Amino acid sequence: GTESDIWNSGSGSEWALMSVFASATYVYDNRYMITGNFRADASSRFASNHAWGFFPSVSAGWKMSEEKFLKNISWLSDLKLRGSWGQLGNQEIDNYTFMTLLKKDGDKYVISRYGNPDLKWETSEQWNVGVDLGILRNKLYLSADYFMKTTSDILLPISLPSYVGSVSPTIVNAGTVRNKGFELSLTYRDKVGDFNYSINGNIATLDNKVLKLHPNLPNIDGKVTRTTVGQPLNAYYGFVMEGIYQNEAEINEQLYATDNPTVQPGDIRFKDLDNNGKIDDNDRDFLGSPIPRFTYGFTLNGEYKGFNFSMLFHGVQDVQHFNDLKKILNYDTRPFNHTTEMLGYWHGEGTSNSIPRPSFTDNGGSRISSIFVEDASFFRLKNVELGYSFAKLLKKINSPISDLKIYVSAENLFTVTSYSGLDPESTDLIDYGTYPQARSFLFGVNVKF
Repeated sequence: GTESDIWNSGSGSEWALMSVFASATYVYDNRYMITGNFRADASSRFASNHAWGFFPSVSAGWKMSEEKFLKNISWLSDLKLRGSWGQLGNQEIDNYTFMTLLKKDGDKYVISRYGNPDLKWETSEQWNVGVDLGILRNKLYLSADYFMKTTSDILLPISLPSYVGSVSPTIVNAGTVRNKGFELSLTYRDKVGDFNYSINGNIATLDNKVLKLHPNLPNIDGKVTRTTVGQPLNAYYGFVMEGIYQNEAEINEQLYATDNPTVQPGDIRFKDLDNNGKIDDNDRDFLGSPIPRFTYGFTLNGEYKGFNFSMLFHGVQDVQHFNDLKKILNYDTRPFNHTTEMLGYWHGEGTSNSIPRPSFTDNGGSRISSIFVEDASFFRLKNVELGYSFAKLLKKINSPISDLKIYVSAENLFTVTSYSGLDPESTDLIDYGTYPQARSFLFGVNVKF
């Protein structure tokens, strides 16, 4: 080749996954049901001694309403007990992570990343117990479930100590996380003359907790979060605001062990959790979780002589968001326009104990703190629709059109929340000002031939 060809470069990689499945189902007399599944996967992303992962599952049900001792109960339409247990695997890591990689440094080769030949499949194990109950010819139907899911051997990168050298993090099986909760759904359907209607409500709880982390990775820190044993994943972590410094005496009393404190009256006062007269990293605490502990919703549906109507409500409780937009607009030292919330700022002793003095220097707002972690619980009318179908009329006149439906609908009509950000339904760990869901009004026509 030419002299320029010596600078050409390229890369290539390959990986393979082989899977084997088996499944069996047995039903006896429409009363007893059992299903078993078995999955075996082999991945080239693990060393040969750990390439295979084996993931069984089983589910069983007992339809009690088909038993003789319940057959004659007139109001009981359906009763079923069920349970399941199973495992699934995860191998979503980069290729060759179990191998030690080298790179050229001058005239020699050095290690760029240490491999981990003991790396193995991440495994999620879940069990569930539930009941389905229908009464009054299934006019009222209830489903309830309790579940627990434990994910173990979670695949995470761990940085090695600096004395090892400048190397990339090594992937290890580093943790265990548990999710458990309860789900309940209740539906009522009925007909009064020509009016058909149904009402459905559902609630769900979720308890998320980290059970184990690698000894060399006791904490996983993000910009505003910390993951550690005993807390939820990505729990918000920072300083706890307890008020505003009102005068110099208050500053000197709290920060008695701080040489020449730079804070001023009107600055944010944070809790000295270890009571050592200093505000430092040891005074940070857990401030909330971005994972909702409670969700709920309900729907209303109705039909009357061609008219149809529906409403959908959705709500979330016990969830927090980090409102970074609030931090930028109201607490940044750059000359931005503040929101009207800041009109109640501190401007002298006793004037405010919640909003600091406005300043082009740091008044405490640069710290990650509870000021920006807000309750993001909300209740929202997601959708409402009213329509009319001309199907019966079209049938009478033998029209080639089988149905013509006109409708008007609205989305996100109202939201009840105390969250000061643009949208409490944001799922980002840090809310930088997520564009809110639009309130929209639609008119439409559906035609079927």
